[in-house]
Amino acid sequence: MAEALKEVYTKAFFEQLLSTFQKVLPSINKEGFLEKIFTPSWKKLELKARISHIAEVMQHCLPANFKQAVPYLINLTEELERNGVKGGYEHLFIPEYIEKKGLNEEKIALNCIEKVTQFVSCEFAIRPFITQNQQSVMSQLYKWSKHPNENVRRLASEGCRPRLPWSAALINFKKDPTPILHILENLKSDNSLYVRKSVANNLNDISKDHPELFLQLANRWKGKNEHSDWIVKHAARTLLKSGNARAMQLFGYAANHKLSIKDFNLASTSIQLGEQVNFSFLLENKVNQPLKVRLEYGIYFKKQSGANTRKVFKISERNINPKEQLRVQKAHFIKAISTRKYYAGEQFISLIINGVELDQLAFELEL
Repeated sequence: MAEALKEVYTKAFFEQLLSTFQKVLPSINKEGFLEKIFTPSWKKLELKARISHIAEVMQHCLPANFKQAVPYLINLTEELERNGVKGGYEHLFIPEYIEKKGLNEEKIALNCIEKVTQFVSCEFAIRPFITQNQQSVMSQLYKWSKHPNENVRRLASEGCRPRLPWSAALINFKKDPTPILHILENLKSDNSLYVRKSVANNLNDISKDHPELFLQLANRWKGKNEHSDWIVKHAARTLLKSGNARAMQLFGYAANHKLSIKDFNLASTSIQLGEQVNFSFLLENKVNQPLKVRLEYGIYFKKQSGANTRKVFKISERNINPKEQLRVQKAHFIKAISTRKYYAGEQFISLIINGVELDQLAFELEL
């Protein structure tokens, strides 16, 4: 089993951090810092609680005045980077410190965020500033969308996602995402894949609440260049998975009456936890022209209530030649995972072709 993310915070991690910290803040008390970190409750804290706890400990080390503390934060991240340290989730206590101490010092905090996010993403820290003063902070994000550093440009998109994971939703943008769009317009052809992924994820968030708005934008962007095409396709994944007819049409998937499914069968109708559901089917193009197809399958997992709920999985996307018959074989591993609890009994598997659910078969899951 993989080690929990929170276990990154070892004594060795803090000793390396403090060794660097001491170069920019010689007065820091290393022993006192460690004593404040490793309290009796430390082992019980989960990842986010540990990040918050470290941010609180930093308040005891840095000047109480936020403006005076900012140069030390910036110097710390720059020194870590010079030492070859790659900023990751384990350094999120630095942005959280900015959020905790700088919310009433917006201009100073945003200048600090611009520097710090080049080492560790400030996507979570920026959101309370947006909520507090949307117009001025979004104006700053717009400026950052033209920044020479890709991490800052990514923050311009990632920070204002309506539904950013691990963070509270930005309710105003769930209701009306139009203030985000001029930022995304600046980034739709960005040379950085890191930035483009964020733009696609932001648009995917928007598509969940405003599919019509997303489809209008996708129509404008599609066909402009390879970067915007990639963004639009990746951003449409939720609509495609849900079988949205206009999204299917946008990407050229064939109408289902031109296709047929035959010989859908399961290798076994009784599966043990830890085994595979093996299935196959014959896909036929019934017309004299090539067709683009998106192949998916759904599994209706049994819930504790006895009802079944569907989870969709992708098989492939491909072109099928005129009158071609294509044999498709697939296996789905029913394994224990942390995000799903299985219940014994009848489950179902279905085929989904270009967003339309077709045949369905049942199988028994034994635990």
